[in-house]
Amino acid sequence: HLVAHHAVGPGPRNSLIVGGYDVVFAVAGLVRPRIVVSAGALTLLDDDELAAGLNHEEGHIARRHRFVMLLALGLRALGRAVPGSGRGIRELAFHLERDADRWALRQKSDRAALASVICKAATAERTRPPALVGLGDTDVRERLGQLLDRRSGTTRRASAAFNALATAMVVCTLLVGA
Repeated sequence: HLVAHHAVGPGPRNSLIVGGYDVVFAVAGLVRPRIVVSAGALTLLDDDELAAGLNHEEGHIARRHRFVMLLALGLRALGRAVPGSGRGIRELAFHLERDADRWALRQKSDRAALASVICKAATAERTRPPALVGLGDTDVRERLGQLLDRRSGTTRRASAAFNALATAMVVCTLLVGA
């Protein structure tokens, strides 16, 4: 409802345009997620940057990051007294953004264009609703370093090990919570 209230109209790739001069990309909605793009993004970005930003947000949708973050926030609410839970949420958000960056690169987005749109989104004023976490909201310097260093990609073996570790951690957390 919050996004619909600020919507200006339909945008590229079935996205929703919201007002504002800043570069803003985000995903809104759990059941039927949609990409939200600011009018400022449409005017300030070139075609490659716009495509890279849309690919990044499509990565969040395709990889179902909204459910991972929702589960993490729910677990944090249950264990608010556990030291480091806030840092854990920030680290998870960073890794979800990196995963979406990698998704965009696999969709043949230009590295420089993606880096540029991340920088432009990071310099945006924080006037949008806090419910919208956008493209430039996490540790930008680290993401840019990894994005522009072509050697930073993980191997399939390392990715499988990370996924197994993450699954084990979630199962252990649920068991402890139960």
